[in-house]
Amino acid sequence: MKKFILLLLVLFAFQAPTFSVKADGERYSRVLTDGVMLYIDSTLTVEWFTLPVGYYVKVLTVNHSSTKVEYKSDNPSKPSAKGYISNEHLNIVDEIPSVLYPNLILTVNQNCLMYKDADFSITETVTQNSTLDFYGTLTRNNGEKLIYGLVNTSSGDKYIGYVPTTAVHSFTPPSLPIITDSESASESENESSPEDQTSDGLGNTLQIVIIVAVSIVAISIVYLLFKPAPNPKDEVLTLDDYDE
Repeated sequence: MKKFILLLLVLFAFQAPTFSVKADGERYSRVLTDGVMLYIDSTLTVEWFTLPVGYYVKVLTVNHSSTKVEYKSDNPSKPSAKGYISNEHLNIVDEIPSVLYPNLILTVNQNCLMYKDADFSITETVTQNSTLDFYGTLTRNNGEKLIYGLVNTSSGDKYIGYVPTTAVHSFTPPSLPIITDSESASESENESSPEDQTSDGLGNTLQIVIIVAVSIVAISIVYLLFKPAPNPKDEVLTLDDYDE
């Protein structure tokens, strides 16, 4: 019986660990470095687009090498992107951030072709003055740079896909600064209030007083220890002294 239980434990240990995120609340992972890719498949072979630094993805499930996440899920009128990131880029935060995704709307400045699939085989013509809701970027193997996002055409049509970066004016996604623990601690020290500084001053004064008092006591003890013994005839122990 013991051998059978041991066999079950070994088999369980070598299974790919898969678990769902706690059901009692949403969990988010923050993008902390450049080049974090969102993939279409769990094997991380089909690239989708690069996630902007500083922002977040909602964590859905985690397995042994990749995490299923949802991006741009804050607005029901916009399609969210459910894909996968490598577990090496998983940085789960404890709280729900106030800002999750970048808010960047670009204007298409020329007629261009939009790729509607990851194979870049299905295209749609996007007219000038259409707007593009920015999701992320992708650089193809041939060096072509694309923006992935939601396009609203001047005629009212909506498409989701890739638009060349040359079809919009130069832009920079809004930054969401990443503050490290050391920087946060340094800022807290530099921003101490006058009351804190006063408290520090009082604390230092109190320490000096205590040190002086302890020194006096120590000197007194040394003096008593090394004080010359009185003449024996003067050492008279009375009953009153004994009772005490």
